[in-house]
Amino acid sequence: MIKIVSGFTGAGGSTVVFNTLVNLFNSNGMDSCLYGNYKWDGITCRFKDIKDFYSDPGEVVVFHFLPFRDRFAKKQILSCHETTLFQLDKVNKMGGKPMVCDNIHFVSQYQKDWQAYEGVVIPNPIKQFSARTNDGSKRVAGIIGSIDSNKRVHLSIQRALDDGFSDIRLYGAVTDYPYFLSNVMNLLSDKVTYRGVAPNMDNVYNQLTHVYHSPKQETFNLIKPECIAAGVTYVGNEGNDTKAEYWTNDRILEAWKKLLSS
Repeated sequence: MIKIVSGFTGAGGSTVVFNTLVNLFNSNGMDSCLYGNYKWDGITCRFKDIKDFYSDPGEVVVFHFLPFRDRFAKKQILSCHETTLFQLDKVNKMGGKPMVCDNIHFVSQYQKDWQAYEGVVIPNPIKQFSARTNDGSKRVAGIIGSIDSNKRVHLSIQRALDDGFSDIRLYGAVTDYPYFLSNVMNLLSDKVTYRGVAPNMDNVYNQLTHVYHSPKQETFNLIKPECIAAGVTYVGNEGNDTKAEYWTNDRILEAWKKLLSS
């Protein structure tokens, strides 16, 4: 079995990605399970509590946001989705000994270059969405993702307002309360509403015609390919559109098969 274990399985991009990856593996005959200390409502894949990770058998371990310093399987792969939040040089110097991994997976060449470690680049898989029910007769703008200073949600709100939208909906976890209170709260109105964390993104994209996205920096922009898959107009900025390559899920699956068997 392929055991994928993450130090974070709450509402967020990495959880969405691993949920999609485990479903992709299992639908193609590759026995896989996601382990974590919390099951967010948006998780639809096979999932078990992290306490079961150590007793469950498995030939391959893919670990994320955890500094594994011992061997738990014949093959161990670190899946790195972050830059400053999980800086490999710093993590390796902590705990007295380096992480034990046979390879490192990066989600983009930009991230691999930033971390300055050898490894394999495989872009994130993208969830398949159902057909949209909004025919475009009602223009609705969405802003999706964690609400923090890096995402610059206030800028997305202002851009949507400047483009004439009167129905702007924010979806995502507030991960930076000082930023939310000082930069976003004052923009909420009858035109701009905060809808919280949405576990079913099919329902979200079905209601939207446009999505605005204005982050400072990302290792992998998940929102853009999701919009393409869902048939929603993406309004981004040049700074976050050039740092990741997007592959088909079939190509991603073949790349993972090669990495897991090498």
